[in-house]
Amino acid sequence: MRKRPIALPLLVHDFSHARVEAVAVGPRREVTLSVSPLVWDGGAGRYAAPVPVRFGEIENVSEVSAFFAGAPHARSELAWLRYADHPRSRPGGLFLELAFERVDVRIVVRCSRLMVGDPDPAR
Repeated sequence: MRKRPIALPLLVHDFSHARVEAVAVGPRREVTLSVSPLVWDGGAGRYAAPVPVRFGEIENVSEVSAFFAGAPHARSELAWLRYADHPRSRPGGLFLELAFERVDVRIVVRCSRLMVGDPDPAR
């Protein structure tokens, strides 16, 4: 019997070299980042409109809150925001790795939910 592929929330943008514009912690065990992806038009890059990235039901919320309190996003762009290689993510158990370029810091956010983009684009 074939195994069906696991459906994980999509990271619909390439967040390499993106700029984190704002960080909101809470309510409860949530962190929302406002991330401006770097988009290229030929040889010229520009930052697109910010996209909300919300991590919900974070297991390591104290670690994540302390990480962003250090404001790595004020000193550098994201090197990446992606699913971590290890441990492997599964529905309800997501492991997302964020790393910043010039400050060489990274964290793995352990959460149950991920939302990328505005859930109500009509707003």
